[in-house]
Amino acid sequence: MGRGKEPELPITNPVEAKKHRDEATGHIKNGNYDRGLNSLAKAIELAPDEKAAYVARSKCYLLLGEPRSALVDAEAALRLDPKNAKALLRKAEALYYCGEFEMSLVHYHRGLRARPDLNDFRLGVQKAQEAIENTIGSVKVVKKTSKNKRSKSARPVLGQLNSDKIYLENLLKNPDLAIADKKNDVVMRQAEEAIRFLENREEFWRQQQTTT
Repeated sequence: MGRGKEPELPITNPVEAKKHRDEATGHIKNGNYDRGLNSLAKAIELAPDEKAAYVARSKCYLLLGEPRSALVDAEAALRLDPKNAKALLRKAEALYYCGEFEMSLVHYHRGLRARPDLNDFRLGVQKAQEAIENTIGSVKVVKKTSKNKRSKSARPVLGQLNSDKIYLENLLKNPDLAIADKKNDVVMRQAEEAIRFLENREEFWRQQQTTT
């Protein structure tokens, strides 16, 4: 039997891909988001391993009011580079606009730990906290009647938040942060605020789960 035809490898062209990315940047600045998407789709087709195009398209989807699509692209970028700050920011923003405020808060905090110099993460933490607090107010007005349903929805989120709380508590114990330094002061203040917020969240859900 003859050998089958060898599968064709995708043709990549990073140089042309960058041209399409630059073209997309111009379209997006001018508010031509659909054209921007088209250019970024071409860039991804030509260089599927270039994270910058996924990050840019994620932002474009957010501007178009399509956070689910933005989330997909942000996660694609993070698979290529798990430490990419812009991709993490896009994921946090996409989760926020999907209404997943607590998971958004988790990712804003993760970004703030990695890049305390980026103000977008700090503003994101504040924005997500305010959204969660507003949601808590709504829950207090309209009590849920099903205790089981309430605890099922709370536990996965609390699990994520608790792991972050433990991280932040350990971070504050780090002797290196005790050194007088402006950057360290910012990190410590943010960590302390985050722990206080998470403790309040923990207490709120505990009360909700014990209320019939």
